[in-house]
Amino acid sequence: MGNVNLDLIVGPLGEWPAEGTETLVRTARWRVGGNAGNAALACAGLGTAAHTLSPVGRDLGGEWLRAQLPPDTVTWWEVDGPTSLSVAVTHPSGERSFITQLGHLGTLSWADLAPRLGPARITLLAGAFFTPALRPDYPRLIAARRADGGAVALDPGWPDGGFTPQVRAEVLGWLPGVDHLLINEAEGLALSGEADPRPALAALAALLAPGGVAALKCGARGVLARRQGCAEVHELAAPTVRVIDTVGAGDTWNAAYLHAVLRGEALDTALRFAVEVASRAVSTDPRVFV
Repeated sequence: MGNVNLDLIVGPLGEWPAEGTETLVRTARWRVGGNAGNAALACAGLGTAAHTLSPVGRDLGGEWLRAQLPPDTVTWWEVDGPTSLSVAVTHPSGERSFITQLGHLGTLSWADLAPRLGPARITLLAGAFFTPALRPDYPRLIAARRADGGAVALDPGWPDGGFTPQVRAEVLGWLPGVDHLLINEAEGLALSGEADPRPALAALAALLAPGGVAALKCGARGVLARRQGCAEVHELAAPTVRVIDTVGAGDTWNAAYLHAVLRGEALDTALRFAVEVASRAVSTDPRVFV
């Protein structure tokens, strides 16, 4: 559950156009987007027994979005206003920039979710900073999921305005109820306050639920992970691939990792599977997960 929205991906764009000018790009495509949306799409591609909860706007974008995922894998409810849209601009370096209109995501709340929650072995909370009405209730949501006997996975994304001291304190306060912290390297450094990924990993893992796993996704370099209460650092390199589109790579990684965890795989095996799936996804068009 989290930010399921529309993505319009355009590029590549070498330089931002000056005001009042127009620039042509080579590609443009519509896709399910958002941290939670990308994970839901990957789960559908992997055949994971996963279910997504999300509002959607009463508009053409909402109709299109609902048609992209198998209907039995999502519980949708319509809300007034537009469906959220992110414009993802790709750059020749492979990096991308996002411009997001909040739309329906601004309505997602604990009151919406509570009556729709069913049993789950793992609940993935994705894109906290794009669900502002739900965000204050994250402690209640995490506690409710754990009370139901399930594990909690967290990928909050990057906050608008960065990891200020107040935002850091808020997110760090969630971690004692989190079993799988799945964030990228830049987020890990900013959240921990460390300048190097290994100390950042150690600091974050120490705050998780007993036996929890902290993973730092490092793009083309692969992933670093560490289990709470254990000094061993697991490091998995990524294969060399021809990158086509990196949008949603980390969210695809999350889905693949949790897919492997649900199968009972060991940590190294789950990490390797996630790296392989994400690498395949960013190097295929249309995307292939398996």
